[in-house]
Amino acid sequence: MAYRSNEHRIAVFGLLGAGKTCRLVGQMAGCVVAGLAFAVPAFARDHDVQQWTLLIAQGHVAEDIVVQADMQPRLTNDASRLGQFQLSPSIGYKVSKKITVFLGYMYVRTDPVDRPATDEHRIYQHVIYPVGKIGDVSITARTRLEERMVEGAEDLSLRFRQQLRAQIPLGDKGDPNLVVWTEAFYNFNNADWGPREGLDRWRNLIGVDIPITKGLIIEPAYLDQIVFRPGQDRHDHVLNMTLSYQF
Repeated sequence: MAYRSNEHRIAVFGLLGAGKTCRLVGQMAGCVVAGLAFAVPAFARDHDVQQWTLLIAQGHVAEDIVVQADMQPRLTNDASRLGQFQLSPSIGYKVSKKITVFLGYMYVRTDPVDRPATDEHRIYQHVIYPVGKIGDVSITARTRLEERMVEGAEDLSLRFRQQLRAQIPLGDKGDPNLVVWTEAFYNFNNADWGPREGLDRWRNLIGVDIPITKGLIIEPAYLDQIVFRPGQDRHDHVLNMTLSYQF
């Protein structure tokens, strides 16, 4: 990886340090929380306040087959305009009771204020699997590979994503849960439409899963995102709202 600023080194060393701490103490949940603590590089100056709303519907169409649809509008530039819109159908196969592999497609419309709008088509594969349990804390992971293409560009961008998620019950079964996760994004190659090989971005989230009715959960959360760039990195503060429905 090539890092061009102290901001990059601080963020990356923070992630690596959190992972090393986890191995030493054997507590994966501590790793997720540590990731949040390291998420704000001291020198990051380009900030934005955003609001993202993620709508998810998922259900079984056969014993081992699930289908899912995601839609996410993202308000950017101090949450004043629709800067990005994502739409994604996917299908999953349950390898076992706790492991599911997915194949999906995502359409991404990005409309920044300082550049022309782009239309991205993304194919992705990911697997969701358990990592372990510490007391009442359940820890899961999602490993994803994305093949990204933009209309009007020639290059295909390959990106790897690794998420580690901890869920902590705040009461009895059916009560809200505290949710904490960290996710790193890594580009495998350069592309003529923007992506550069190396660490692309890093997200950390803390929120609360609140059951509304059977199968319906709302999750208000704060999401912290660092986007690594050749010049000045960008630091996004995101009010994230997720509404998920299981059918």
